[in-house]
Amino acid sequence: MTLGANYKARLLPLGPDGTPGPGDPIVVQFNPATYSTLWNITWAEVGQSLQWAKTSAGDLVLTLNYDSYEARTDVRSMTEKFKQQLDPGESKAQQAVGCLFQWGKMTYKGVVASIKEDFSLFLADGTPVRSVITLTLKPWPQSA
Repeated sequence: MTLGANYKARLLPLGPDGTPGPGDPIVVQFNPATYSTLWNITWAEVGQSLQWAKTSAGDLVLTLNYDSYEARTDVRSMTEKFKQQLDPGESKAQQAVGCLFQWGKMTYKGVVASIKEDFSLFLADGTPVRSVITLTLKPWPQSA
């Protein structure tokens, strides 16, 4: 990877076995404004003290900006693909829909925990033209 190269973040829908499933990758309009990771640390009570038991990967939270102000179009036409491709209720799948987030060298394989969309700019008629998607992914189940 060359420094300064333009890498677009993308999300690949995963099937129940963890391999790329049906649906096209979701390429973001702008690379994440922020993302955060969480590590879960488990402690065990041993007598009257605590002992570290394990550390495991936790959630990944992405903040993705979308803007259609210049085109004067409804921004939801650009963001509806998140719900359509990543929500098991929309895709009529019986199992959780997985997702592989890729951005340059950064990857995260997870299950969609939540999708939140906030609107912050509107046309005079109330049409939303700017939004922020907050996507929370839980770690993909590990084999025992």
